[in-house]
Amino acid sequence: MTTWLPSSIKSRAALVLSAAFLLSHAVSLAIYEINREKTILLTEATDLAARIIGVVNLARSFPKEDREQILAAAETQFLTMFPEPASLDDERCRDNDFSARMSESLDSAFADVRGFDARVCLRRLAAARLLARGDPRRGFDVLVSISFPDDERAVFHAILPEGESLIHDAVLVYLLFSSAVALLLAWYLIRRTVAPLEQLAQAADDIGMNIDAPPLPESGPREVAAAARAFNRMQQRLRRLVHGQTEMLAAISHDLRSAATRLQLRAELLRDPQESEGLLRVVNDMKSMIQSVVDFVRGIEPNETPRRIDFTALVESLAEDLREEGYPVSCTHTERAHILDCRPVALRRGLQNIIDNAVKYGGSAHIRMEADRQGVSVLIEDPGPGIPENELSAVLRPFYRLDKSRSSKTGGVGLGLSIARNIIQAHGGQLALRNRDKGGLQAEVYIPFK
Repeated sequence: MTTWLPSSIKSRAALVLSAAFLLSHAVSLAIYEINREKTILLTEATDLAARIIGVVNLARSFPKEDREQILAAAETQFLTMFPEPASLDDERCRDNDFSARMSESLDSAFADVRGFDARVCLRRLAAARLLARGDPRRGFDVLVSISFPDDERAVFHAILPEGESLIHDAVLVYLLFSSAVALLLAWYLIRRTVAPLEQLAQAADDIGMNIDAPPLPESGPREVAAAARAFNRMQQRLRRLVHGQTEMLAAISHDLRSAATRLQLRAELLRDPQESEGLLRVVNDMKSMIQSVVDFVRGIEPNETPRRIDFTALVESLAEDLREEGYPVSCTHTERAHILDCRPVALRRGLQNIIDNAVKYGGSAHIRMEADRQGVSVLIEDPGPGIPENELSAVLRPFYRLDKSRSSKTGGVGLGLSIARNIIQAHGGQLALRNRDKGGLQAEVYIPFK
């Protein structure tokens, strides 16, 4: 797995687009730089050949004795007469595109002149300097030898300056500026494109806490709109399922409670006190089991609206209320407030179930809180015997009890921790049990910040 890449799609897409933009610009700039230098030099070579052709044509129209003065008068700062005849057969004078272009132009201009000969020597100044005086300028040193039909020879000298690289101009500033603008534009467009995915993820979290959350807007690109419509249809089916289950459970629990109430009345009318007491005990167990099952299936009260609360204050008030009721519960207070979006009544109920278990099986409970950037943890510890390692996950399952006797005197029906886990998971959190090194059990409730 590549660890140096950013974790979000937006950052990765922006990085890829920026890298592609910079690479394409760099390659285009390099290609333009190479072709630009070659094009400029070829153009200068053509212009130089045309200038020499004009001077030679002018000199040819004068007698041989006046030709030297005409050639001297034609000198400019760019084109001069070489002071001494030179041999252009030197191995340094090799053929290239520039010398070939000049030779072609000269040969074409004097093709009808018998006895005319033109030879070109063109070399880089940095590689080999043909002039004795030396010239610090960079570029190409050009020698053109013209042999007239009457055996007179003239050598022209010129320097074709090498074009300045674009790197020395404001291109780097332009490239950095355009890259920054492209990066900002790419980030904006990618953010607009990825926003529906973030909305979809947020909506998936929301329906875990509130099945009646508003539907997603079915707008945007075709694929995004299709995903939003599919998500909304799924939410509608889940809403019908949950509400139908809740209504069915309410009807069943009502009928069961009514039947248990009638059975209780009949038991109270029995003349035999012993039979009446035994039957009433069974009826009370039935009522307790019915209420536990109803609480487990409902998990979170659907009518409770999520709201922002100080979770630290909720935990501390719960511990204080339990102490006032006589429970051996202690709490390590914290000065920091942790704000959560939750259903406080349901969350308080889930925490109380865990604390009740700690007091019932461990004798006492100590509560402390820890937090990081992602969420807050509530640690509930007891000094009891703990739970066998192979049963730590099993006790979170519905109706599972460590006491195999199933006696109501030694515990409930095995739904307290299951109800607490359902409530915590509905808030996007987790419930974990572990045995402490010093003995006893630790229950950790982790709730993420929204």
